[in-house]
Formats: sequence, C-alpha cells, structure tokens
Amino acid sequence: MKVTEAVKKVVDENVLYQILLSSGLANLNAMAREIKSAVDSMAGKDVKLNTIEKALTKLSASKPETYSVSTSGTEVELETGISEITYSPEEFSSVDFSKLIMAVMDEGKIKAIVKGGASVSELVLLKVKFVGAKHDVPYHPLIMIFNALNVNLLHAFRFDRNVYFIMPRKDSVKALSVIEKLR
Repeated sequence: MKVTEAVKKVVDENVLYQILLSSGLANLNAMAREIKSAVDSMAGKDVKLNTIEKALTKLSASKPETYSVSTSGTEVELETGISEITYSPEEFSSVDFSKLIMAVMDEGKIKAIVKGGASVSELVLLKVKFVGAKHDVPYHPLIMIFNALNVNLLHAFRFDRNVYFIMPRKDSVKALSVIEKLR
C-alpha cells in the first residue's frame, strides 16, 4: 500500500484525526508521530516522519469538512475562583445557594461547584453558550479536541445549548484559544 493511502486509511478510521485536520488545529508533526507505527505496518516499510507529515498536509488541504466543529454564534464566559466541594446531605442544607453553580448527587454525597469556597482556587469554569438553533452543540468533539491538546478537563456538562467545562486555571488560555479558532 502507498504511504498516502495508508495515511488516508488511518485518518478515515479515527474521528478525532478527522476533526483535528478539518478544523486546522492539528499539529501535523505530532499527528505523524502518533500514526507512524500504523502507517509503517500498512505500507510494509519504515516510513519517514516527513513523508507522513506531507501526506497529512495534502489530506488536510483536500479533506471536506465532514466533521467540522464550529463555535460561531456562541457566547463565551470564563469564571475564575471556583471550587469543587463535597458535602454530606445534611451539610448541603447550609450552603449559600447564591454561590452555587451546580451540584450533583454521587454515592450518597453531594459534589458541588461553587464560587469561592477556597482561599486560593485554581479552578475556572468555561461556559460556552450556543445561541440560536443553526447547528448542533458539538459537545463531544470539543472534549476530544481539548483532550488531544492536553487541556485537563476535570468536568464537562451540557445543559440544553450550553456547555460547561471545569478545568485548572493554567489550561483556560489554551481552551479559550481553541474556542476562538473554531469561530
């Protein structure tokens, strides 16, 4: 099998690679390293990384945006200084609900995301609000892109047309950059 055919086959079989290529967010060198062993196996020889990267470049230029991800028409908010706190059901009744962002009952405990709650909070809440009904909410593709770019998502929730991502403060700039590039 030719190298270009092998690269195309690997990409066609992995939705994450398709999303990254069609969105323009792919680091082609890193992707070439990632798929090298599969391409070597299909091509029946040791293929140079540059050759795989060139095949990816050609493929990304010709790839129809079947799996494109768009965040156009969104409102984005970043809330800093949040904490995750676990309460017993008895303790939860004394929570200041004006600071409560969300809460989930899990194994007899209530896990809550609250404003403040710790002297120095290193967590942020990234809210992506999809306005209008022009497109589906790309919840899973966004998670896949964040994971591929090493954004450390602690939690991700979707309610109606809004998506909430909770992450360390250090990853928020990278996440905002992704959302902005997809606009």
